Amino acid sequence: MSWIKVDVTTCDKVKIIHIARACGVRVNEAFGAWFRLWAWFDGVTEDGRLDFLRPEDCDAKAGLNGIGAALADVGWIEFGERGAMIIGWDKHNGKSAKKRAMTALRVAAYKTRGAAENRR
Repeated sequence: MSWIKVDVTTCDKVKIIHIARACGVRVNEAFGAWFRLWAWFDGVTEDGRLDFLRPEDCDAKAGLNGIGAALADVGWIEFGERGAMIIGWDKHNGKSAKKRAMTALRVAAYKTRGAAENRR
């Protein structure tokens, strides 16, 4: 199963609001473009680095003009001469982050089952 880490508050983050404002769109459109781009990143990089990627490439892939520069503004991506790097990739994406997230879900489910059994 392929997935990226998104929580229920992601669409309300101030950084998503800034991206919407910078791109001249509504928050829902900015969130959708961000999600599409992050899902693409997840499929093409394991370490958050993409050689040769430029802000305008992000715009084209996400279908939203200005999102590449806006992502750099909020500190979610850094562009350099060799390409781009997603800031904090290992914290939220990649195999180790997915493993941590799945472990947290299993632990929470286990605790919920234990609490329910104790109430019987």
